[in-house]
Amino acid sequence: MRNLRSNDLFAGSGPCVRLAHCQLNVVPWDWRFAIENASQIEAHWQKRCAVLPSLFNGTTYLLREHTVASDRLTGTLFQTDFKTLLYWRANPTTAHDGVREAFGTSLIRSAEGHVLLGQQGPGQVTSGLIYQPGGIFDSDDVAENSIDIEASVERELLEETGLGAGDFARVPGFLVARAGIKVAVGIEWRSTLRADDLRGRILDFLARQAEPELADIVIATQPGDIDDALMPLHARLLLDSVLSA
Repeated sequence: MRNLRSNDLFAGSGPCVRLAHCQLNVVPWDWRFAIENASQIEAHWQKRCAVLPSLFNGTTYLLREHTVASDRLTGTLFQTDFKTLLYWRANPTTAHDGVREAFGTSLIRSAEGHVLLGQQGPGQVTSGLIYQPGGIFDSDDVAENSIDIEASVERELLEETGLGAGDFARVPGFLVARAGIKVAVGIEWRSTLRADDLRGRILDFLARQAEPELADIVIATQPGDIDDALMPLHARLLLDSVLSA
């Protein structure tokens, strides 16, 4: 059995690692960064809300520590809120406690093996960027003091694309990538539909939404298809990993 620290597994920007299991537990923790920067966090939040009035300060969870043993990722998360997360994202070097942002994401594969990505619409924190559907963990994802990763990923997939787990075959296991302060936990979904047909279904769903989260659906057929300036590093790692396999 291999037993690796996160730094061993994710050296530098880090590879993607396919694992059989992922266990993320929620444990109470007083985050000094949040306590010591309370006034700066509030000021930063007010500035962001002035630009994006639709922002909501909901409960979310950050990753305090994580390890890999054999084929399992195990992590400990703690509760915080969205305004603190946003300020921390903008100032990660001021916190030296190993905290990272963990979240679930979907790798949608067409019958040809292409990957479908979403481009964030206006009014979003990440407007214009292209990556796999997904989102940060919130209070709805917590069950018996652990994160229900499957439920979280499936909910985000349905909310963003109109497609549910029943529309795909789930590839067993998880594809995990770390890029800087982000740890993405991906689930790969396989469809019997061709990429253009899948894209059409999602676009029809988006057209019926009053305020869709996505502005467009992009099809990637090979590594490097998407401009790096439009794609976060974690999304690039996940995309290139599955398209290179």
